[in-house]
Amino acid sequence: MTGDLRDRTAIVGIGHSGAARDLGVLPGVYTTTTCVQAIRDAGLELSDIDGITTLPPQTPPGYNDPDVSYMIEQLGLPGVRWYGTGLGGGVGPGLIGDAAIALATGQCNYVLAFRTMVAPRPGMTYNYMGKDGASGPLAFTLPYGLGVFMQYFAPWYRRYRYERGLTDEQMGAYVVAMRDNASRNERAVFRTPITMDEYLASPFVCEPLRRFDCDLPVDVCGAFVMTTAERAKDLAQQPVYVSAVSTGTGPRPDMIFWHDYTQSAGYFAGSSLWEGSGLSPSDMDFAMMYDGFAPLVLLGLEEYGLVPQGEVGAFLESGAHRAGGALPLNPHGGNNSEGRSHAIGHVVEATLQLRGQAGTRQVPGAEACMINGGALKLAGAAVLHT
Repeated sequence: MTGDLRDRTAIVGIGHSGAARDLGVLPGVYTTTTCVQAIRDAGLELSDIDGITTLPPQTPPGYNDPDVSYMIEQLGLPGVRWYGTGLGGGVGPGLIGDAAIALATGQCNYVLAFRTMVAPRPGMTYNYMGKDGASGPLAFTLPYGLGVFMQYFAPWYRRYRYERGLTDEQMGAYVVAMRDNASRNERAVFRTPITMDEYLASPFVCEPLRRFDCDLPVDVCGAFVMTTAERAKDLAQQPVYVSAVSTGTGPRPDMIFWHDYTQSAGYFAGSSLWEGSGLSPSDMDFAMMYDGFAPLVLLGLEEYGLVPQGEVGAFLESGAHRAGGALPLNPHGGNNSEGRSHAIGHVVEATLQLRGQAGTRQVPGAEACMINGGALKLAGAAVLHT
C-alpha cells in the first residue's frame, strides 16, 4: 500500500469467539455472534455496515458456510455497497489491506472483516487433497501421498536450519514462550505452559517439524470493523491506524519448485512494507508474527527486517521475544497456542494491545506493531499504530 494511503483508515471494533476444538454450535452461529460483537465494540449499529470482506470459509460438508452472502442476510445489512475476498496472502493482514483500499477510495464507509475456521470432525480427512486434486506440479506429488501442508513445509525448514545453523533449543525457545503467553489468554486453546524438555520430547510429524511446532485446527471466528480516520475519531474506541499494508509472492509461486527454500514470499511483501509508512522496524513495540507452523516465524523476522539475517536463532535464545523482552512476539500465544485462525487472531490481539486493553498480557507503552500472515508462496503484512 503506497504512502498516499498512510493513516487514512483505522480499526475501530473487534470481536473474537474464543478458540476450541468444538465450540458446540454451528459456524454460522459463532460467526454471527462475533461479527455483532465487533460492530457493537465500535459503537455502531448493524445498519451502519456498508462494506464486508472475508475469505472462503473452511467448513466441513453439511455445515452452513458463513460467507459474505450468508452474513449479509444474517446481520440484516440493508445495503452493502462493497464486498471483497481478501487482498493477496496472509488473510488477517490481507483483509486489513482490502478494507483500507475500499475505504480510502470511497467505496464504502464502514467495513466488517471476518475469518471463520472450523475444526475437523470425527471421520473427516482434514487438509489432504488426494490424488483427485492432481494437476500441474501437484501431479508429481499428490498421487504419491505428498498432499498435506506440513509435508511441503518440512524441506523448507530443514534447509533453513542448515543454512542458519539453527538448533532445536532455539526453535523450542519460541514455542515454550508462546505457551507461556497463551496461559494469560482466555481465548486460547492451549493454556498450559510447557518446558523445553517437553518440547524436545514431542514427536516429529514430518521431520524436522515437531508436533509442538504445529498449530491446532479449531472452531474460531475473529472479526474487526474499519472506517476512515475522520469517522474513527467519533466512535467508541481509540482508533488503531493502518500505516501500511503489503502483499507479495515470488517469481515462481509453487511450494515445490520455489527458487530458494531459505526465502519465502514474505521477502517480497517485506521489501515494500515500510515505504511511505512513516515507521521502521526499530519503531515496533511488539510484533505479531504468523506461526501456523512455528518455524515460519524464523523467516518472517528476517524478511520484514525485524532481526538481521542469520541472527534469529540467537535472538530467540536470548529471550528477546518473550514478554518484557526487546521485541515481544505474539503476546496472545500466536496461532501456535491460541489456535489456527490464519492470523485473524493476530489482528484482534494487536488491536487490544494498541488500545491498552490486553490485561495481564499488556505490552507496556505499546504504540506500534506489525502483523504478518501467509506461508511460503503467499504473504501479507500490515503496520498499525495509535
